[in-house]
Amino acid sequence: MRPNTVTADAQVTANLLSRLDRLPMTRTAWVTTILVTVIWVAEGFETGVIGPILLLVKVPWGLTAQGVAQLGIASTSGIIVGAALAGRVIDRYGRRVVLLCGVTLFSLSSMLCSLSADVGWITAMRLLGGLALGAVFTIPYLMLSELLGTRSRARTIAAASGVLALSYLIPQAAALVVIDHLSVDPAWRVLFLLGGLPIVAVPFIYRYLPESPRWLLLTGRVAAAQALVERMEREAGYEHDKELVHPGIGAVVQAEHQSGSERGSGAGSLFRRPLVGRLLVCLLICAGASAGAYVLLVYASTMYADMGMSAQEALITAIGIIIAGASGAIAVGQFADRLGRRKTFLGYSLGAAFGFSMLALSQSIALAVTFGLVSAFFCTGLVPFTKLFTAEQFPTRARGTAAGFVESASRCLGGVLVVASIPFIQAKWGTTAPFWLIATIFLLCLGPVMIRARETRGMSIDQAGAA
Repeated sequence: MRPNTVTADAQVTANLLSRLDRLPMTRTAWVTTILVTVIWVAEGFETGVIGPILLLVKVPWGLTAQGVAQLGIASTSGIIVGAALAGRVIDRYGRRVVLLCGVTLFSLSSMLCSLSADVGWITAMRLLGGLALGAVFTIPYLMLSELLGTRSRARTIAAASGVLALSYLIPQAAALVVIDHLSVDPAWRVLFLLGGLPIVAVPFIYRYLPESPRWLLLTGRVAAAQALVERMEREAGYEHDKELVHPGIGAVVQAEHQSGSERGSGAGSLFRRPLVGRLLVCLLICAGASAGAYVLLVYASTMYADMGMSAQEALITAIGIIIAGASGAIAVGQFADRLGRRKTFLGYSLGAAFGFSMLALSQSIALAVTFGLVSAFFCTGLVPFTKLFTAEQFPTRARGTAAGFVESASRCLGGVLVVASIPFIQAKWGTTAPFWLIATIFLLCLGPVMIRARETRGMSIDQAGAA
């Protein structure tokens, strides 16, 4: 693992990337993981709080199907625009700065939602918060992918994402508490105010969260990247081997240095081969997971309430579904490392299609709960896999742009088109029709993905994303 074909210009970059990729989990890696997990918990609460709020206010406010859909998709609509626009900003200005601004904005917008019971006002504030969430949502995946070595990347991201999935039960649990102690009007206001608490974490993020070392190298900030790598090496007890170059990483860096000026970067390269093919595969991988996860997140509690459960029972069931999804998210990292990315996607997709199909066929509440848990395990569990897979498909110069584009498109499908259509689909074809729709999406996407998806297990993030 010594340099042989790497030129002097690429030597330092290849050396630092090789040294970074060999490291185990260090103190800096753990601190970064904890901080981005806290951010994910905040995002999960902000995204998921609308479900129990709709349950609380639907009848008192006399919301029609249009009103429910309007509030249900407002945040996601903002996320779609924010993610699409923020990708290039993330690649240009860095992961950390955009993260700090986004957390501050979506926290403030959530608090502002509590000021008025006007549906238009809440919709506008949810839209504003969604813009910030869209900018922030992909950054933790990018930062972990670009900081962690090959040995710990998939497992750590999946475990942190499991916490993200669990965070969706916090608004459900909070709703259970406020239902018992408050009337409807203060209850929904309190839930929105809780969504603003992440703003207190901003000073800690500013002080302790490092910038992505790969982005630092990409933008020529070699000294800062070297200082970060050396700090992590000291934490791990590794020597500063300035001659170490992994052959695969060295070849990738050399190719990037030679072709970067010719091929361009960012958005433009996404629509040229080979990246355009990878982009389409990532969109297909995200389609079913996004649609299914949003349906369960937004409508699970109201769905079970419509089947005859009390509001408390419906919220408890929704919490169980969230826990099942978190379990699937934690497990997916282990499967991705042991079986590979392609086999893991195949197994989870078939499991999700089966779960939603059986949920549609369930004739009793007990069966509906059982297969709701199965659907959540595989569908929600697949979500962190889609983020990891996307991050692995693109070079650092375009990774943020690609992640933002995929996040925007997948949420447009799952969080807006599917979620907004659910009340109307149910009114026209019955309550089980949305579940058949989700199962069909999974099966339609499976074939093209299995034919075209690249296997990236065991590769460094640089090798996996090499163009």
